[in-house]
Parts: sequence; structure tokens; C-alpha cells
Amino acid sequence: MNFLYGIPFITIGLFALALLFRKRAVGALGWLVFSLYCASEVSYYLIEKAEYFDAAIAVIFLAFTLLFAALMLKQASPSDREEAALHFTVTKIALITAALYFPFAAFPAPETLIIALTTRITVTVLASLGVSVYMVYPSSIYTTASSFHAVYKPIEIILACTAIQSMVLFAGLTLGVAAPLNRKLKAFLVSVPTIYVLNIVRNVFVTAAYFGEWFGPPLQSFDIGHGIIARIFVMVSLIAVAYAVFVLLPEALDLIEYFFRYLFKRLTASMRISG
Repeated sequence: MNFLYGIPFITIGLFALALLFRKRAVGALGWLVFSLYCASEVSYYLIEKAEYFDAAIAVIFLAFTLLFAALMLKQASPSDREEAALHFTVTKIALITAALYFPFAAFPAPETLIIALTTRITVTVLASLGVSVYMVYPSSIYTTASSFHAVYKPIEIILACTAIQSMVLFAGLTLGVAAPLNRKLKAFLVSVPTIYVLNIVRNVFVTAAYFGEWFGPPLQSFDIGHGIIARIFVMVSLIAVAYAVFVLLPEALDLIEYFFRYLFKRLTASMRISG
């Protein structure tokens, strides 16, 4: 396990303690510790991978962790009870999300399991659609046209191709918000399994486009299919899933709306003080 993955588990412990004992300072410390992991992700995507879109997302998460830590340490205001409830609810959502995600990201066994499962399902769907492919455990998809692989590599399913990030985010939101359990479970079932199914559709499309040379040569087809069309598909799909969640669980939308109002109020107050 990469030593950086120890940071999220420390964060998980601090979040759990903060929620158990209702200590905002402990929660703030958890957010500060997690900011170290976010900073390492910025460096990884920006310097090692040159993935500027992913680096930008990591920067946003880094800024959020630092800002939220500062807000949790802010001096109490007259409406502190509502603010404290917001802080602990967001921390609870983060705890659920991290506890579900990092075992897959940090440990080889669960990571290999979900990757192999996703690869197997993708290959099965492709075969049912008449695309001649086969799987090499745990993550490789080959076409049966052997001449293809004399030049081009197989499709490799990595952890990001399992949709685990999106699934745990929606799991955290639906299970962490304060609402009746039956509606929370409905929202969870509408979002998380749907995201996984839509991700299989995405993998099938990208793989078929690559092997079938739908948009030109294989590498060009992959770039267009994976980098443009599939990303648009994911964005539209997540918006649709989020809408369904908000219909079933309006408390989730209320939480997000209240959070941004609270954030705007805090930022404008800070700017007035500094001005």
C-alpha cells in the first residue's frame, strides 16, 4: 500500500471521532490531514500524468478541504447550532465516501476484485452484441483479430473505469443526509446501481469504438470515444442521476443549497472584514 493511502485512513478515524464526540476541532483536523492527500493528487496528475482536467478537480478538492477545515474552526456565531449541524453532516458524508472508496484504492485484493468483475461484465456484454473479444485476467480486453495486437495494445480496465468514485460520492450523499431511512435507501438504489450500469455502457462503447475503428484509426477512435464522447455521456448521466436523487431525497438538494448559501455568507463576511 502506498504510504499516502495511510492519510485517508487517519482522516476516516478523525472524522469518526469528530462525529462520535461532536468535536468540530477534531473534524477540522481530519479535513487538514486529508488536504495532504489532495495536495499529493494535484502533484500526481499535474506533474507525473500531465492530466490537467484531473489536476483541476484535485485542486478544487484541495481548496475545499482547506476551506472547510477553516470554517469548522471559525468562532461560533448566533446561528452556530445550524452551522454545526451542517459541518457534521458534510463530515459524515465525507466519512462514508472515504470509508467506501479507499479500501479499493489502497488494497490490491478489493481493487483487483472490482476491476476483474467490471472487465468480465464488459466482455460479456460486448460478446452478446457480436463483438469478438476475450478477457485476460484481471483487467485486459483483447479482440480476437490477432493482427490488431501486433500493433495496438489491449483495452485495460483500471479502477477509474469501475465508476467507484461516482458511486461512493452518491452513496455518501444519499446515506449521509438527514432523512427517513426508506427514502435514503430508494435514492441509493436509484443512483449507485444505475451509475454502475451506465459505466458498463461507457466501457462497452469505448472498447467497441477502439477495436472497430469507428472514428478513424484505433488510437484516434479511442481518444474521441474515451476523451470526448464518453466524458459527455458521463456528465449527462450524472446530472440525470442527481436529478432523480433530488426528486426522491429533496433533503439532499436542501443540504447543497444551504451549504452554498452558508459558504457565500462566510466568504462575503471575510471579504468585508479584510476590506
